[in-house]
Amino acid sequence: MKPSAQQRREGNCEKHLALIRELPCCVTGRAGPNDPHHLKSGPAAKERGVGMRATDRWAVPLCRVAHDEVERIGSRHEEKWFRENGIPDVVELAAALWNSTGDVKRMTKIVQSHMGRAPR
Repeated sequence: MKPSAQQRREGNCEKHLALIRELPCCVTGRAGPNDPHHLKSGPAAKERGVGMRATDRWAVPLCRVAHDEVERIGSRHEEKWFRENGIPDVVELAAALWNSTGDVKRMTKIVQSHMGRAPR
């Protein structure tokens, strides 16, 4: 079967998403498996289109409860929701995870270092 346009986009990687699922939730710390949440705001917004989410480079790990909550609040309030939940720069977190993909130990440390940080 031919890959979809979404799957062929640069910045998508099933192996990266598999690692994101293994990571602890960046908000609650709940151990994986967790959901990859694709950011809708910041630089990720420029990649979105009708029926297309942002690429996997903008994915962060969230437990089901947190993922449902951030999906309910919508893209306009997404970054604020993350700040209020201890992640002052979720874009920085997603970029750091993408840049460290393939090294689950390093990715776990990145998530832990971003959890509960005070806003700058």
